[in-house]
Amino acid sequence: MNVLGFVVDTEAMRGLAVVYLLQFSLFTLLAFIARKGEALHWESDLLKSARVNWAFIATNSLMAPLVFALITIADQAFRNSGIPRIPETFWLFAPAIVPAIIALVVADFVDYWSHRVRHVSFLWPMHAVHHSDTQMHYLTWYRAHIVEMVVIQGSYILLATWMGASPAAVMGVVLFRAVHQQYVHMNVDWSHGPLKWVLASPRFHRWHHADHREAWDKNFSSIFPIWDRLFGTYYCPGPCTAPLGFPGNPGENFLKLMWFPFQEWGRMLGGLVKRPQAQKVMAKSTDP
Repeated sequence: MNVLGFVVDTEAMRGLAVVYLLQFSLFTLLAFIARKGEALHWESDLLKSARVNWAFIATNSLMAPLVFALITIADQAFRNSGIPRIPETFWLFAPAIVPAIIALVVADFVDYWSHRVRHVSFLWPMHAVHHSDTQMHYLTWYRAHIVEMVVIQGSYILLATWMGASPAAVMGVVLFRAVHQQYVHMNVDWSHGPLKWVLASPRFHRWHHADHREAWDKNFSSIFPIWDRLFGTYYCPGPCTAPLGFPGNPGENFLKLMWFPFQEWGRMLGGLVKRPQAQKVMAKSTDP
């Protein structure tokens, strides 16, 4: 089908529609189990949040070919760099499930540090977009700035190439992580009880999104909370009733959220430029 000069793959669109319908059905059912009829009532704030998240889904889907092209270029450059990497034949000694599990654990370890860096560095403005959602629900996972999509997806592909992971292993990790990440963003207070150290729960991740000083820069693990336990960033004192978001949140405005990282980076750059100038002025004022 041709729309405004663009070729649209209707089969792919139907496939995506089925996937989104299945996701909606699954996570609505889980929310109903946890919260009964309340889960079926979408208040105005939740609807605003959902509309913004759907705008991110649509935008990132349209930009996916560009993201894929950039990642492919980076991956090819990595393959041609001569950097040692594990050959795919290395994993032939074991059943396919073994390299898939190893890839999942390694990817989650890398993701812990990548996530942590995105919180405490110049990368925070792009990740802050994800934290702008004050109504946690499964669609919150989709709220990701296109720049962050390139960074995250690119790091995963480069890691998979370095590990010599098979397409089947990569697909398994991607599917498991996608479903789990939507699950932990649900508005349910599930903690996993004695398994809370094994698998990240909605309660654990809700604290990560809390605008609560003690919870800032905590709970970076995507899947396995053990990384936070090992590196001193675990925080889950009980049910999270704290407000969500962060100071300076631009709110439920898609265009403002898309512009937000560039605005903040501009301020950071302006600060770097002004600081040497201020130092120069101070030096002149103290000259004899």
